[in-house]
Amino acid sequence: MLPTPPRAVIWRLGPSIARADIPALCDRLRLLLRTGPRPRTTVLCDVRALDAPDLTTVEALLRLQLTARRLGHGIRLCHVPEGLGLLLTATGLTEVLPAALPPGTPRPPPLPGPP
Repeated sequence: MLPTPPRAVIWRLGPSIARADIPALCDRLRLLLRTGPRPRTTVLCDVRALDAPDLTTVEALLRLQLTARRLGHGIRLCHVPEGLGLLLTATGLTEVLPAALPPGTPRPPPLPGPP
């Protein structure tokens, strides 16, 4: 018997995220994942509306990913603005907060580990 493939829901964020918004965002995500589709769900987090992503934005996305993982789900970012992509690359968080690939796009090979 094959495992059930993950399901996806789209969740839009933006235009800005303040540090004070983070707990409420996590609560909304928790509610969505507890009452929404089952079993495993991938939340496609549409971030194209983010005006000026900064480290608070990255912190919020990390907290959302942690919330999703604690419930057995995960987040993938989609429509990532260039500024956010650069921040994630500079902080080394592209694997923790992966971007969703357009359908039909082959996955890049994993980076080699330390020697």
